[in-house]
Amino acid sequence: MSFFLAVDLDPPARAVAAGLVEQLRSRTSAKWLRPDKLHLTLWFLGHPTAEALAALESPVAQAAAKHAPFSLRLEGAGTFATARAAAVLWLGVQGQLDGLGALQRDVTAAAGGTQDKPYVPHVTLARGEDAAVMQAHAQALQGRHTGDFTVDHVTLYESRNDTYRVVFQVPLAR
Repeated sequence: MSFFLAVDLDPPARAVAAGLVEQLRSRTSAKWLRPDKLHLTLWFLGHPTAEALAALESPVAQAAAKHAPFSLRLEGAGTFATARAAAVLWLGVQGQLDGLGALQRDVTAAAGGTQDKPYVPHVTLARGEDAAVMQAHAQALQGRHTGDFTVDHVTLYESRNDTYRVVFQVPLAR
């Protein structure tokens, strides 16, 4: 099992993203994420010890509470692909990116993480297909977007096999 901190999509944004997935799903053998699993990762913790997990909620809550809620939307698409890994298709993020970046930095630091590469906010849609096929899907998604949604909390998820479980949610400032 692994753990990650994330921003959840609101139901309308999730529904639009799920509709985009349904339009493309039959065209490829990629592994598509179920709509209930779509999220915006802030920090992947990997496999922390039980002690580290138990000590995580308070510092993450304090970090999140320093930030006012802000708006984002899913817009644009792209891929991550390397010679050693299967391609990933993702939706891009637009809106109040300064707020997202600051929240991501603060909760990452609170979780004991460090930034060793630039943060690329995205919502993963699918994995495992040829890079050229995924790039064609990304092109098909250009110009599509969700409406704005409000980021008002951070969630710690446990990922086990094909299931996500909420460990805790902490609010942003009210």
